[in-house]
Amino acid sequence: MRPDQLQTNRDLYLFVAELVQAKVNAPIVRDLEQYLSAIWLLGSAHKTAVALPLGYFAAILIGAFGGQVPEGDLPVPRDPARSLAQDAGYLRWERTVMMQMVDLREMREGGALRDELRYFGVDGPSGARWYNFDPCTYLECAVAGTFGGWQPGDQTGRSYVPGKVAVLDVQGRIASAEPREIDEPINDIASVSWHRFADFLEAGQSYE
Repeated sequence: MRPDQLQTNRDLYLFVAELVQAKVNAPIVRDLEQYLSAIWLLGSAHKTAVALPLGYFAAILIGAFGGQVPEGDLPVPRDPARSLAQDAGYLRWERTVMMQMVDLREMREGGALRDELRYFGVDGPSGARWYNFDPCTYLECAVAGTFGGWQPGDQTGRSYVPGKVAVLDVQGRIASAEPREIDEPINDIASVSWHRFADFLEAGQSYE
């Protein structure tokens, strides 16, 4: 399915699953730091937009595998007194992606990315928890964690977690339920706001 044909979260999940499958089998795939650098460059071209049409959003995910990467490192000063919640819209998205690039660069330089057990979880230099370290794993977790759309039988390696999970009941209270009993709605997606794009990046980093 082409980016301009996507309409729902299910479409988007299948699109990402197909993209990931193609890149997993490709001879050369850039590392996650380079991939995010390309996402930043492609996304920044639309900084004045309030939201990205779903097709544009999907095109960025494809384009970042082969698009231009900024030359040199992009230093991002850390401000411990400022949280990402203080930023909004494009600024939050940009700060999120750039902080992820810095975390990955510092983990690479410090040797953390050579740890064979890193996919069980690593605390980055920023203090953020990381579980995904390559573009393919990052993208699948990002779309599943932000938009849903996964269904049993999808060939992505995702499966139900064992045991019950926490959910909100109709009164908004925390309850537990079997994952197989939870409805996974199919929702239309007309566009992706910068806020949701930032959520997507965060899910790519930490969703399992």
